Amino acid sequence: MIARASILLILCGITLLLCQFSPAMKGGDDVGVLAELPMVVGGFVGESEPPSEKEIALLPSDTIIVKRAYHTPGRSNERRDLATASLVIAGNDSRSIHRPEVCLDGQGWTVTNSRVRDVKLLSGEILQVRDLAIEREVLFGNGAKQLLRAHYVYWFVGTDVTTPSNLERQLLSFRDNVLRNINHRWAYPSVMAWVTEGWPPEKTGQRIRSDEETVTMLLGLVSHLAPKFQKNLMPRS
Repeated sequence: MIARASILLILCGITLLLCQFSPAMKGGDDVGVLAELPMVVGGFVGESEPPSEKEIALLPSDTIIVKRAYHTPGRSNERRDLATASLVIAGNDSRSIHRPEVCLDGQGWTVTNSRVRDVKLLSGEILQVRDLAIEREVLFGNGAKQLLRAHYVYWFVGTDVTTPSNLERQLLSFRDNVLRNINHRWAYPSVMAWVTEGWPPEKTGQRIRSDEETVTMLLGLVSHLAPKFQKNLMPRS
């Protein structure tokens, strides 16, 4: 017991010394993303959407929120693929960036599975993202209910680092504050789409996609989308 206490005191002392003698941290002005999403990307056309009233109310006022609803080309009455994308960029208040599971739960979604997936980019690089399988019940006017499933894919982007893990994001923040004199201004990109299998196309306005097809569609969108706004993935001239 005494040995454990001594080790803890030593670690605390080292941490205090590092904080005391490390240079002043940067102000977090260097963000690792562009504050925009492309209008056309990977066979999809994106229409700009404003932040919701709930997002504006809950997030700090200096948070940047960029959203687009992406769809494959065609008339609105044709069966298309639809996906939503959002990009949240923190201001001075770190509450802008958090575990998405918290917001999804507040919106009535239940997370049924969580896994990290590799997205191969056109450059050959691998971007790791987190894929959440989610579901919720939809109540119709006649009292009938039907289960709606979806996939929500996200990752975190710092000044020059990226991770699909909120815990790793926090560890990177601490490490780089102390050892690299960098205060990451984190961004949080995400894409989402319904699993339309089992739903009449006239209710969704989309083509029928299985669970696997929905994941493939979203990861394909990410592979084209990420290099358009994530600076460390953009082609170097």
